[in-house]
Amino acid sequence: MATAREPALIELRGPGITAAECAVGALLLLGAGGFCVYATVRTVAEIGETGAGWGWAGLGVALAAAFVAWIGLGTIIGARDERRATRRLAAQGVDATALVLAVASASPTNDYRDRIRLTLRVSGPGVDPFECEGKVLKDRFGGATQGTVLPARVDPLTREFSIERPPAPPAPGRGDA
Repeated sequence: MATAREPALIELRGPGITAAECAVGALLLLGAGGFCVYATVRTVAEIGETGAGWGWAGLGVALAAAFVAWIGLGTIIGARDERRATRRLAAQGVDATALVLAVASASPTNDYRDRIRLTLRVSGPGVDPFECEGKVLKDRFGGATQGTVLPARVDPLTREFSIERPPAPPAPGRGDA
């Protein structure tokens, strides 16, 4: 018997964002990786000529550059995986609904954008209903309250899903008689 995977809320990524993230990751990986190699070669070449202080400093610089290169590689892999999940969800996903069960505040993003935590019950045709929590941007989903029904798209096999912002409230009538 196959076990269901943990549900995962996916932020949909287009090809432009993915390309930009991969370009930044490649710059970090190649730039810092090259500097790491340079610092390591220079440290090893000069270790006998200078005091022990340069050896430790060179090792620290090389490790810091290696860490930045590792972040660049992680950026590339993460962007590629998010884009792959977006394409898979578009191809294999089914339309569903996500009922908001609870709304709570959440920690801000790294660029200080406010977020909220939504507890959702997702259900749709061919999908076993499940509950999940996810952090979303407050400026996109701030209008969601308990009981709000959001349009969703779910991959029935992986239980990865995306949600769309709540429908806009109806415009006030003009009062024509």
